[in-house]
Amino acid sequence: MDYTSSRNPPSRKLLEDVWAKRLAFREVVYVGSDGPLVKQAFENLLFAPAPHLQSVDLVVYGGCAIRSGHTNSEHAEMDSVATSNLTSVRLLGVSIPWNAAFLRGLRSLSLEFLGRSNSNARAPTLRELVKILESCPDLQYLTLRSVTCCPDDLQEAPTGISLNRLMSLHLSGPSLQPTCNILQCIQYPKTTTLSVRVENLGDGWQVELAVILSQLTQNWITTPIHLKVDGPRVTLSAKNFRFGIPSPNEERENTGSRIAFRELFSSLGAPTLAAITSLLMDPPACQNSTPILTAANEFFPNFNKLLIPSYQRLKSKKPWHVVLEKVVQSTDENNGPVCLCPKLTSLEFTATDRPDLLSILQLVRTRTSDRKFKGKRVTKSPITSIHMNIDSGKLPSEELSELQGEVTDLLIHLLSTIEMSMPGVNLIGITFRKLLVSVNGQGDS
Repeated sequence: MDYTSSRNPPSRKLLEDVWAKRLAFREVVYVGSDGPLVKQAFENLLFAPAPHLQSVDLVVYGGCAIRSGHTNSEHAEMDSVATSNLTSVRLLGVSIPWNAAFLRGLRSLSLEFLGRSNSNARAPTLRELVKILESCPDLQYLTLRSVTCCPDDLQEAPTGISLNRLMSLHLSGPSLQPTCNILQCIQYPKTTTLSVRVENLGDGWQVELAVILSQLTQNWITTPIHLKVDGPRVTLSAKNFRFGIPSPNEERENTGSRIAFRELFSSLGAPTLAAITSLLMDPPACQNSTPILTAANEFFPNFNKLLIPSYQRLKSKKPWHVVLEKVVQSTDENNGPVCLCPKLTSLEFTATDRPDLLSILQLVRTRTSDRKFKGKRVTKSPITSIHMNIDSGKLPSEELSELQGEVTDLLIHLLSTIEMSMPGVNLIGITFRKLLVSVNGQGDS
């Protein structure tokens, strides 16, 4: 049964259909608004026999609370549907008696927009949630999205609930605290795919972040971590986990906190910092490129790859090498040479206009003396691989030739026809490895 209120008959027809056909239902999907008849239909479905029911998906905009029909909520357990066929339940904006029997033995459970995010739908307390999970030992998929579990019974709630068959765990909430509470109560295999998303960092976020990352370190950080910084978010991702938190904003408050990148990165913990090997900055993040790269160079000991999806000049119109020069590290604090991005071995970027090859060359050139650095010698970055995705514009062949001679692996993916500033050369949407410029059709590619 699939019912969407905007395109189906009025609620009374829904109520009649549920009552008349409930014994034959295998799947129920409802998307619509709340109302007395809607609640009654749900109660007829969930608290009356439905032996063939396999899947329930209820989405109520604005939220609603379904009761069992009994004034005593303890009767919900024996009154609700209890069938071995029911394996999947999704409740978005819908609260029920959380001891209902139809929440037992599930393989897939999704609870969304309950509690603080929706005052009309009460979220389960942490203890109630643990009881639900205890009754689903074969649970494979668990999603808790904007579900604010009340933590007042945290000390009484059982811990160490084993979900040995869990394949996917998605947690998304307004703050770190609910996520910490849930993660401390359940255990799951290291093969579980974990996705955590937090909307705001409140007071005491460092301690809560440490709790979450300690679990990630023990269970998931076995492969290199890729760090993405976009406008509103910082996301850490690896083979089977994603963890997203608000991004610091040094220009304006738009995430509920003003946390510098240096403070955020330093709070990730040594195991996490050591696992981060690559950094991706999207165009909005590029406006804060100096603090991001400075913090990355300082705290990520194995940071070796930088990705810039849309390679642009900064808001200040400064080319990229000017920014990179601000984050140089000297091999000797007094008289030693300096190096732009001394850990970087791989660079990947996309250019929608003429690529700023001068900035790239500044990374790989060796200069005996540079007045920008008080006459110090500048050693080349250890970059050996450069991957450019170029959409349009002209490729300056002289700079390209110099760049080709400085790196081991130069990969250029031409997304459309590119004009070369050298006569007789025209490159079309092909990927070249170790590109050798061809003049009038002569040469290798």
